[in-house]
Amino acid sequence: MLEDQPLISLDIEEALTDKGMSNFVTLRSQKEAMAWLERSSPDFVLLDLYLNDGDSQPVLARLQKNSIPFMIYTGSEKPPEWNVELFEGSEWMSKPSDPDALADRIKTRLAVI
Repeated sequence: MLEDQPLISLDIEEALTDKGMSNFVTLRSQKEAMAWLERSSPDFVLLDLYLNDGDSQPVLARLQKNSIPFMIYTGSEKPPEWNVELFEGSEWMSKPSDPDALADRIKTRLAVI
């Protein structure tokens, strides 16, 4: 999970754990995410579009390049100036939303990949 707001990420982690999911990593910055993706190949990534150290365009590009499924969880609109190919195959959920509903959507998404 790529989320720079600690309270939001804690709520999501709790909801995911309650739904029986485990083995997830929470990262707070683009820099951390890019370094982690250099050495890891996750099954799925949940990410926000904007982070404390910039936007997540490089992360999205890496996910697309490596065919890693992802879901965008953000309070922002899709930036019109971003390359639309970054969003191909993605699912979108707006913040704020119920963490349990988000966990259910993630679980459903994981079941089909």
